Amino acid sequence: MSTESIIDDFIRHKQLTQSSITRNTSISYSNDLILFLSFLKKKNITSFKKVTENVIEDFYTTDLFNKYERTWKNKSNKITKKISGKRSENSKSRIIASLSSFFKYLIYKNIIDTSPIPKRRSKNQTKSQTLTQDEMSTILNYVRSPEFIKNNEIWWTKNGEGKEKSPYPFNKMDKVIIEILYYCGLRVSELIGIKINDLKLNNSNPYMIIYGKGGKLREQPVPVYHNLIDYIENERLLILKDKISDYVFVSPYGRNKNKSLKNLTRQAIDKKIKRICKYSGVNLHKGGKVKYKMISAHMFRHSIGTHLHESGIDIISIRNHLGHSSVLTTGRYIGNFKEKKDILKKYGPFSGAED
Repeated sequence: MSTESIIDDFIRHKQLTQSSITRNTSISYSNDLILFLSFLKKKNITSFKKVTENVIEDFYTTDLFNKYERTWKNKSNKITKKISGKRSENSKSRIIASLSSFFKYLIYKNIIDTSPIPKRRSKNQTKSQTLTQDEMSTILNYVRSPEFIKNNEIWWTKNGEGKEKSPYPFNKMDKVIIEILYYCGLRVSELIGIKINDLKLNNSNPYMIIYGKGGKLREQPVPVYHNLIDYIENERLLILKDKISDYVFVSPYGRNKNKSLKNLTRQAIDKKIKRICKYSGVNLHKGGKVKYKMISAHMFRHSIGTHLHESGIDIISIRNHLGHSSVLTTGRYIGNFKEKKDILKKYGPFSGAED
């Protein structure tokens, strides 16, 4: 069996045995292992049985592991843009985790006897990806200000986007996306997956049904439901025109086979957030002891977890709000509960706390 087919079998095994694995996780596994496979080919190593601890340590010193390169291609498959840089510690840790999981699978399949992955102490002793409460207030105040509407119009005019299909900036949509990502602590995949039927806004306590990792459902309160309704009843209708869509956050640029509009993509959300935060005056500088290099959508999720904890909310409530299956995961979002021993001491099986 070829090395490529073994990797394909590993990905399928993960998808079948782990209900919580997402498409993005599968892609990450595949990309990380293809990266490692290209290293093995350069070394003329054709069997995973020949991979030793020294081979792994050698891989850790290569540009493949320590640097990244991204390319963009047009419809003719020609490269139109290319960027490169140093890989973050967080990214390197993910690659190591992918390799570790893969070699455990090879042991399970009796292809190898022991894993060549050396035990490494994580270098990632950095702060979580959070914005301060002041920074978050600055962003929220900005998207609710006349300056935001003015800057949005200027940006759309300069970039020429939407002139054919939608000659106006998405002020209400952009504002409510920022508010929901923060207040509701949603993953981007959860945000773009929200459908109109998932909204229960006529209740005394408005909420929406969120489909989390592994298909787990949770009822998420919506503190900014008035702004969400305003967007749905006004701007969303303008975007739809004579089309239809099941999704709350729709894109005017993509249509399904039944001519309904598609939902926004992760990339579209990412561009909106970076632009909004830049104009708000909140920019993150490279360097320093932080995981991130720039603003990201997931940072809002980390931030609300940290801010809730700082305001005195207990970790179990934060876990439920974020849709985590374990307080260990929630603990990585908040400083005082970062160590596993502290979490287990306060919320372990003998503490009386519900998990």
